[in-house]
Amino acid sequence: MAAGFADCLYQAATIIAILIVMWDSVSFFDGLIQGDPIIRISALLLAGVIWLIGRGCRYVLAGR
Repeated sequence: MAAGFADCLYQAATIIAILIVMWDSVSFFDGLIQGDPIIRISALLLAGVIWLIGRGCRYVLAGR
């Protein structure tokens, strides 16, 4: 049972991280069109931390 919950948490964290990266990419390309492209490193770091938390939950709960 814990393995299924761990996979669910990992997948949810991965989806949230992907959405943050996609939001940052859209923001970058919108800024590129307007002449002021900015890559928000903090958003990418946040996505990485969220993904790592999901990975850690999967490791601890499922033993993988």
